[in-house]
Amino acid sequence: MRGAKPKLRNVVPMRADDVDIAKRKRQAQLRLIRKLMPRDLSPALKVEYKRVAEILSEPSVDRLKPRFIDTVMEYCRCTVRLHDLRASMPTLAHEVYRVKTRNGDQVKSHPHIAQVNEEWRKWRSLVAMLGLSPTDERNLLPGQGDFFDKNDDYFD
Repeated sequence: MRGAKPKLRNVVPMRADDVDIAKRKRQAQLRLIRKLMPRDLSPALKVEYKRVAEILSEPSVDRLKPRFIDTVMEYCRCTVRLHDLRASMPTLAHEVYRVKTRNGDQVKSHPHIAQVNEEWRKWRSLVAMLGLSPTDERNLLPGQGDFFDKNDDYFD
């Protein structure tokens, strides 16, 4: 290295304030999560709530609000139920079975598969409401604009 060696008095130490601010923000985020968590949750629901609430309470997302807690809890219930259904799913060689009826041969979906599919549809709808997928998050970003913004000036 060429040149004069740096002097210790020229080195600017990191400010402890930045660390303190981040720590306080994190503590406020955890307080909000605990404050909004409903009581009497099953252990599986509690784990899922904490996981999702942490994502939704981040300052860049900021979607964990008291008015959304019912939707968040429904998402958690749906996710836990979907995991339970998939875990208890029998090992099926086929997802359909054939039945002979008076109308002839019919192909029917296994009831367990139908339950999983219905629960997945509910889960997907709740993901969209909370903006938990990249596409849904992009749709919820501010600044999307109004469809009629440009035309409003024309009529003034």
